[in-house]
Amino acid sequence: MYNTTHVTLAQKFLANSNVEATWDEAYETFAICVDVNNERIWTDGKRGLWNTTAKGVKVRHANFLVSKYEDDWSGGLSGTIHYDGSGEDGTWYDGADVENTALINKVKDMRESDGMIYTDEAFLRNMFAYMVEHCDFDMQLQQYLDFDYSEQGMQDDEYVNLDVDCDADFWLHVLDTMKQTNVAA
Repeated sequence: MYNTTHVTLAQKFLANSNVEATWDEAYETFAICVDVNNERIWTDGKRGLWNTTAKGVKVRHANFLVSKYEDDWSGGLSGTIHYDGSGEDGTWYDGADVENTALINKVKDMRESDGMIYTDEAFLRNMFAYMVEHCDFDMQLQQYLDFDYSEQGMQDDEYVNLDVDCDADFWLHVLDTMKQTNVAA
């Protein structure tokens, strides 16, 4: 049913000590959590709409969650990348929100903060690069686990909100094959 090479690559990713996969059968939710251990994931400040800052952001972890609705998996608005927004030790500084804007959604005052990570393309590319380098993620698996920024209004201090595209049926198959072959996930 699934490409055996992809299954083998996925097993290696899920067996990595920085990765945890969970399946909640009662709620039909599947999640992959990547522990980033406060390593720095870089923005470049060039193509994002809400910042002009190239900075290493100390990221705690990334969560990719999908829920099953009828027969389809949906991960809209259910992924997050949690980071240190304190500005200490040269990390990202969330700082102040812009006051009295016409927008309902939060916007950061870039005179008093680093802005919002939201829309900085390099940050997401570098998150994938971290997963490749430290979590045994192979980019061939991106067809089974992908993510992008969600809407602006879902962004908040110390986390970036994501839309998740995840083929949980594939990942559950991988977990099942790992159990059958006694490979620890």
